[in-house]
Amino acid sequence: MSSNYYEERIAFLGEWGPFQWTVFLLLSISAIPNGHVGLSMVFLADTPPHHCRLPEGAEEMPLNMSLPLEQVNEQITFSRCQRYIGAPVNDTSDLQTEGCIDGWEYSKEQYSSTIVSEWDLVCQNDWKVPLSTSLFFLGVLIGSFISGQISDSTSFCEIQFHLHLLLG
Repeated sequence: MSSNYYEERIAFLGEWGPFQWTVFLLLSISAIPNGHVGLSMVFLADTPPHHCRLPEGAEEMPLNMSLPLEQVNEQITFSRCQRYIGAPVNDTSDLQTEGCIDGWEYSKEQYSSTIVSEWDLVCQNDWKVPLSTSLFFLGVLIGSFISGQISDSTSFCEIQFHLHLLLG
């Protein structure tokens, strides 16, 4: 098919006038928030630096006496998912470790709160972060189909108005 065929088929629509440009610009402006929604999970689901919460009485001890060291991305840091069992001591070479049974402490330097820090989606639960992102976009996909079907059966402008109210 050539471009002439396309132009012949839509010739009855006429030229682009002020009304067509107005509709085009208004629809384009209403699509701008979609980019923010698409990128929101990058920030909402980011994992801040964290470590095990220390047991009662061990909060004043230095972290190197309570948390084992591990290598992450060629950097030596305190373990994110393990802590030493028992009272902190100076010689940590033969101590056993356990999981973070008292929860985690999250750094608030970059984010005050994310879904990871609110719901403790770290260590054994870190698989839930990509799942939540996938479910978020699955909801966007299903919502697109549903709103498309509803707008086909009713007024498109009415549906757009209600969707914008719903999304804030």
